[in-house]
Amino acid sequence: MNERVIDLVVVGLYLVSITGIGLWVGRRTSNTSEGYFLGGRSFNWVLVGISIYATNISAASFIGGAGLAFNVGFAAANPELLGGFFLSLSAMFMIPLYLRARISTLPQFLELRFNRTAKLFYGCVNVIRSLLNAPIYAYVSALAILGLFGFEINTGNILICSATVACTIGLYVIYGGLKSVVVTDVIQVVIMLAGGIAVVLVGLYEVGGIGALYESVGSEKFELLLPYESEQFAWDAVLFGNGTASAIYAICAIGVLQRVLGAKSVDDAQKGMLLGGFLKMFSMFLFALPGLIALALYPGVAPDEAYTHLVRETLPIGLRSLVLAAMVAALMSSEDSQLNATASVIALDIVPSIWKRIEEKRALLVGKIAVAFKMIFGVLAAPFIMHFDAGVLELILKVAGFLILPAGVCFIFGRFSRRTNGYGAVATLFTGMVLGIYYVLCSSIPDLRHLLPDIVAETQFYRVYPFLFLFLASVMLIVSYLTPAPSEEKLDCLNLKEAVDSVGATKKPLHKRYGFWMTLYLIFFFGMYAIF
Repeated sequence: MNERVIDLVVVGLYLVSITGIGLWVGRRTSNTSEGYFLGGRSFNWVLVGISIYATNISAASFIGGAGLAFNVGFAAANPELLGGFFLSLSAMFMIPLYLRARISTLPQFLELRFNRTAKLFYGCVNVIRSLLNAPIYAYVSALAILGLFGFEINTGNILICSATVACTIGLYVIYGGLKSVVVTDVIQVVIMLAGGIAVVLVGLYEVGGIGALYESVGSEKFELLLPYESEQFAWDAVLFGNGTASAIYAICAIGVLQRVLGAKSVDDAQKGMLLGGFLKMFSMFLFALPGLIALALYPGVAPDEAYTHLVRETLPIGLRSLVLAAMVAALMSSEDSQLNATASVIALDIVPSIWKRIEEKRALLVGKIAVAFKMIFGVLAAPFIMHFDAGVLELILKVAGFLILPAGVCFIFGRFSRRTNGYGAVATLFTGMVLGIYYVLCSSIPDLRHLLPDIVAETQFYRVYPFLFLFLASVMLIVSYLTPAPSEEKLDCLNLKEAVDSVGATKKPLHKRYGFWMTLYLIFFFGMYAIF
């Protein structure tokens, strides 16, 4: 049998199997809003943690992560490492408040703390961000499949591949809801890890071992923090820009935190987020290391094709099929979460605000229709991503970072400043949305770059990020202090002690305490930066 046919059969069987599992798991939880969007609040810490990790990892992580590492080395792993660190902090300072409030979506916390306008604004911005990301994820799915099979990358093939994957994901997301997403994520993480490890082991064998790789690419490629003059991932851009973006993502990323809201308890939610942080440490070896291996073996290949080229040229047929299934799993586990999160915001936040007396079943239907529309839009717009000059992972980080930034400012100041109010939140959300969309479009599309000031256009986006954060923080504080202080009712949701006490915290053995595992995690985290 032709090798290409074998690969196609393996991937086809995987798609059919995972879709069937998703449909079966979600058959009993998709009839109510809480069941469909929160899985009946039944997830333990293992499901929460693995699903968080799966949501963060997509085919773009394999392709784009290896592509970045091809250029900058281990420094490409910083977004994942810092993301895990801030997930652990968010678990301590934010998650107890969310679960005590019994919110069903993240925008609802803005309504509790500020006002309904802030909730709707963030919900709408999240839908916009989701729509902008849809073509990117669809394009990456097509790029992964076409690259591994060796097909030509053109408009027609991109449309066919992205449509196939989109239809598969859509079936179990639209029918089964969050429980289908979380359970299939667990299966897909196993496939991802197995495939990723196979690439690393075979690649290291081909290059002659880690010592030979170190000699081939140079010691600077094994550094996590690069010198200030570096174009990408210089130490200041990582610590201040990437650090700020990771903190905000861990606090209010709807796609990531939706499964946390479905946790059985605060304890399960916190431990699950910490497990996600531990798992994100594997990113250095699953994505960055293959990029360095590809650099040593195939220095002339395009960065975004490094991973697929490495797989195609070094792995035998059986392992190659496994890796292809792993990349499809990575894509599906990321996109299914975004689809469910988008549906939840539309059905629970936006539609009821417009249609006051809408029935629960109709709201669910509107959310599912919105998911279908997003998938169709993503597939049709995917070919246009070929014309962007930024790498796919950089593009995803930029869209996610800048459009979530204003909401992040509201969550941070709403949590830690009792003087900020709804006026400041709405002003921040509006200003940040306008500036964020303008910057992302102008910095990513070559024909629009002249619309940015030269100093901004020539500055790496993670160096722009902290300055925009400070500007939006100023908007938040100035508008809030020029308008009346919030009422005590709006501050009630900030009672962290009551949030922790409400889950019946009791003395536990050391190995069952969050603090113990948090300390262990920090030792590993800072140890990696000390070594690399």
